[in-house]
Formats: sequence, structure tokens, C-alpha cells
Amino acid sequence: MIDILQALNQAPGIKGSMIVTEDGLVVQEDLGPTLDKETVSALSANIIMTTKRMISKLGWKTFKRYILSAAYGRIVLHDLNGPFLVVVTDMNIKVDQILIEIASAAKKFQKKKQISG
Repeated sequence: MIDILQALNQAPGIKGSMIVTEDGLVVQEDLGPTLDKETVSALSANIIMTTKRMISKLGWKTFKRYILSAAYGRIVLHDLNGPFLVVVTDMNIKVDQILIEIASAAKKFQKKKQISG
């Protein structure tokens, strides 16, 4: 798993990435020295649980992707059918460009999960 995160982090504008469970447990991370894994995982868990609770009130089952844009960057959450891929990016990166990289990494995780599962 770490190899996929490390490859993803080579894309321009990506500061770091991790796999977290819905409740914020870190499965694997490659965030680098400028990002605190406890903070990123806690924020991710809060977003995941709150968003799932709110969309269930609309009658929707779940969400596939969530993008949080802040003053200095973005956090992209991508559902891996259980855990979530969390990617922290620079603010100036083009979202469409990075979503392709994230979707590609997600497919690699799914393929690896099928092989090992």
C-alpha cells in the first residue's frame, strides 16, 4: 500500500496521502513532515461520519468523493469501499488534473485488495 501512496505523492501539488477507516484509524500514511497524521485523520473521520449521516437523511447510501477547499490547500476523500483514500493538496492545483491521479491510485488499491482478499 505504501508504494501506491508514495507514487501518488509524486504528482505535482500533492502534499501527502493516507488510508483511513471511517472512524479515523490510520491504515497507512505517507504525509511527510509538514502534516500531522492525527490531525488529518481526525478531520477526515469527522467529515466522513458527518457527511454520511447527512446524506442518509436525503435517502442516499454514501458518497464516492468529497473535496474540502481551504485557504491553503485541499483535502480529497475518496471511498475505497470501506476505508478512504485521503489526499492533501496545494490550493493552486487544478482539481480535474489531480482527480485523475487519485482515481488511478484508488483503482490500484482496489486491485490490490482483490488479490490479497
